Amino acid sequence: MALVAVILADGFEEVEAVTVIDVLRRAEIDVLVAGLHPGPVRSARDLRVVVDVDLDALWPKTLDMVVLPGGKEGVKALRRDKRIAALLRAVAERGVAVAAIGTAPVLLAEAGLLANRRVTACPSCRQRLGAVFYEDACIVEDGPVITGRGPGAALPFALAMVARFTGNERAVALGRELFVHDAGKEREIWSQRLFDNTLQALVAALEIKDPYTQGHAKRVTDYALCIGSRLKLSEGELRDLYMGALLHDIGKIGTHEQLLNKKGNLSLEEETLVREHPLKGTLMVVGIENLSHIVPTILHHHERWDGKGYPGRLRGEQIPLHARIVAVADAFDAMSTNRTYRKALGEQSILDELKKERKKQFDPRLLDLFIQCLKETDGAPGGIASYLLNE
Repeated sequence: MALVAVILADGFEEVEAVTVIDVLRRAEIDVLVAGLHPGPVRSARDLRVVVDVDLDALWPKTLDMVVLPGGKEGVKALRRDKRIAALLRAVAERGVAVAAIGTAPVLLAEAGLLANRRVTACPSCRQRLGAVFYEDACIVEDGPVITGRGPGAALPFALAMVARFTGNERAVALGRELFVHDAGKEREIWSQRLFDNTLQALVAALEIKDPYTQGHAKRVTDYALCIGSRLKLSEGELRDLYMGALLHDIGKIGTHEQLLNKKGNLSLEEETLVREHPLKGTLMVVGIENLSHIVPTILHHHERWDGKGYPGRLRGEQIPLHARIVAVADAFDAMSTNRTYRKALGEQSILDELKKERKKQFDPRLLDLFIQCLKETDGAPGGIASYLLNE
């Protein structure tokens, strides 16, 4: 059973804390309420909570998630206590999930856990989050980080944690028990259909301009979703991965077709122009309400695990998770299909290239998962999985 620590300090926001504790326990998830000191902790409105343990009694290796409720004075107290940042870094090193709501995401930022991630938070602390992709949303999930906007988001924030540990079906069922009802469900379904058709139309426009992209976006999306499913991403994250993968090359609409279809090697100037497509794609979607959150995927899908990619020269887990996934899928499809400047690579060449770029171009964990996908996919080049995984 998962073990979640909810950390409270005097001045915490009641709704953000109590809702999380209540919902997680309803889902039969073990919750430890921890305080900075022994004895009751007082909320912003003088609600007293008796904690289960003192902070010093928490052992990072036993935790599956750390949750930080907000509250102006409570967050101030947590910021003053050096044990909080140390705990957050310790669990992050193990890949353990962290969640913060209201003003508390500032604590994650100061611990160095939010760089280049999609996040939300109380608007008043937006400027203190650093180099993030801020979304004006109820909740945002990006890899191991879950953030919520404020007290009004407490219930969906808690249900997102339930979904992570017990699956989306259990979270939905619990939401129904709590009378969480979406009155606009039919409108939402219609909107999703219309939205998906719009995405397909954008991709079709690019395919007309660049023959290579015909089928490329769909194949990359299929590969990416296979990796995402093996990561056990939530339904919402898989939806976002789908959109990011489908539109990862959309910026090439702004690149001259002579460059896209050139048969010879590109000059330095030409290569620079082609490399602008992630930036152009970002500019195309950043202002669109239902697409702005996939900007990190489009912008960073040509970054490399070793930090030698573009446009930001991000390295390792600085690269957003969805961008790392698309990078693997995109590179594989590029190697296994005909290009204007070369034929599709043979099986052995693909094998050698994947092996060579492991831990250089690609996140090694994601590459392993992709190899598993290929191994179980009909029509995939035979032998790739055993060649790499038996090294």
